[in-house]
Amino acid sequence: MVGLFFRRPLPSLLRVGILAVLSLALTFYSTTHPQSRSIGLFLASPVLAADQALVRLWGEGQDYLRSRDQLMRENARLRAELLQAQQELVKLPLIRSENRQLLALLDSFPVPPGRVTVAGVVAQDLSPSNQSIIIDLGNRQGIRVGQPVLAPGGVVGQVVAVSTWNARVALLSDLDSSLPVRPEHSNTPLLLDGTGNLRELRVPFQARDTDLKPGTLLVTSGLGGRFPAGLPVGRITAVERPTDAAFAVVRVRPLAQLGQLNTVLLLWPGTRTSEP
Repeated sequence: MVGLFFRRPLPSLLRVGILAVLSLALTFYSTTHPQSRSIGLFLASPVLAADQALVRLWGEGQDYLRSRDQLMRENARLRAELLQAQQELVKLPLIRSENRQLLALLDSFPVPPGRVTVAGVVAQDLSPSNQSIIIDLGNRQGIRVGQPVLAPGGVVGQVVAVSTWNARVALLSDLDSSLPVRPEHSNTPLLLDGTGNLRELRVPFQARDTDLKPGTLLVTSGLGGRFPAGLPVGRITAVERPTDAAFAVVRVRPLAQLGQLNTVLLLWPGTRTSEP
């Protein structure tokens, strides 16, 4: 390649020599003329300024990236805390409802009717043909078929099926339910049958001239050995005596809210209550 000041390319060794002579000359000149250093610094100042600007920009960029990374981590932490708080907020009404149920249970049974265990209701089937609930205890916790189940107000039913972690409880209102009861202040044995209606039970096979009256409290009689005597069950709401039927129609309203169960008590076999 042809040089800028020479028509023909110079030999490499000659070019190195010329550059060496120029370097020595500049060195000698800068030594004998101190003002040349100021000129050099002046000429180099744009390069130094650019270098300082690059260093500053690099530092600011690193600070920005660090700040952005910290903000992202902080944002992720806050999102996780918000999600947990939302989950807790969703659970709060359920916890309050369960607490109300437990307080109502304590009010209903100030003196425990025996050894009891608290269970939560995890599912329910309230169709007219099959009225039952599923609780969160099973045979791992010792639950057995036939155990009485109580709720605020009184008896709600009994355990009819058990799996490892859950159990099915047939409600009093189930069409297949039949519970031995008696009037609170009498030893007259009665049966209380389910009707498929959560708010109404029936006492069957009562003569038209029965002495049962509205307002009478019915409690468990203890017959059959599954339910201890004296547990409140329901209250008679009407006694109808149709002229075209051989038996009276005795309507009973369960004391427990069968369709609004969140927490129940399981009474253990062999438990007995004192007679009123």
